[in-house]
Amino acid sequence: MKIAIIGAGEVGLTYARPWSAAGHSIVLCDLKPSATAKAFAAEHQAEIHTSIPQALPGCDVVVSCVFGTASLQVAQQALGVMAKGALFIDMTTADPNQIRTAASHAAELGIEYVDVAILGAIALTHAKTNLLGAGAGIDQAIALFASAGAPLKAVEGGAAGDAAALKILRSVFTKGLEALTIECFMAAEKQGVTNKLHDALSDIDQASLRDFLGALIRTHVVHAPRRLKEVEEAERQLKMAGMPVAVLPGVKDLFQRTATQIGTQPAASTSPTLEQAFDWLFEANGVKK
Repeated sequence: MKIAIIGAGEVGLTYARPWSAAGHSIVLCDLKPSATAKAFAAEHQAEIHTSIPQALPGCDVVVSCVFGTASLQVAQQALGVMAKGALFIDMTTADPNQIRTAASHAAELGIEYVDVAILGAIALTHAKTNLLGAGAGIDQAIALFASAGAPLKAVEGGAAGDAAALKILRSVFTKGLEALTIECFMAAEKQGVTNKLHDALSDIDQASLRDFLGALIRTHVVHAPRRLKEVEEAERQLKMAGMPVAVLPGVKDLFQRTATQIGTQPAASTSPTLEQAFDWLFEANGVKK
């Protein structure tokens, strides 16, 4: 199979190497090829181009590894010269709506389009990094990445753009958790109770992550006013201890908003289902579900 990789940087070369080893023919395309890209091309007898129209003719698969801001422009250029029935794989960190726009154009041209999100650190785990994909050509993409020893998992029932959306939401969760962890454990370390805090949090391990997060959402719409007091006290104590407090003020603002909303429009049930909790949150915040 002939594979063109647009953007011969760290991500592109991470997969170019095992694909070449698996017997695929590799074509690199980069406006300013690095010394590393040129060395790869020389070692593996791979073509290297600086122009998309020059690089793509005859390619079965095109993989875009450019910056997210260039994703749509690159996709449109590539789709314009790709053959019908070929596969386009978008590995950029682009706006999901831009990916959906490009995927719609690809469908009109008879080209399979797959959105692949990188869920880990390529620099650490290389081709073994977990990937999440969605789009019309997902089965073909899974087989292609498997030939490189790369774990690509499909978004069940997903369309192109869904993987990028999930990656962004995952970042909201993990980066927010990271920031809160830093703030919390710095305070624990200063007070000499870090190990004891781990023990105090161990009950969270007793439930699945899905059940734990669901419980937070369901009970938030009922108990936010009481929990607001706990957040306010926690913030006060951290400030008294001279600790930097950046995350808790935002947490307090959210709990304050929910508490105010509960005061004017209480949840219909004191034990709401997850769906009922979401319905209340969307309505209370004036957001269409």
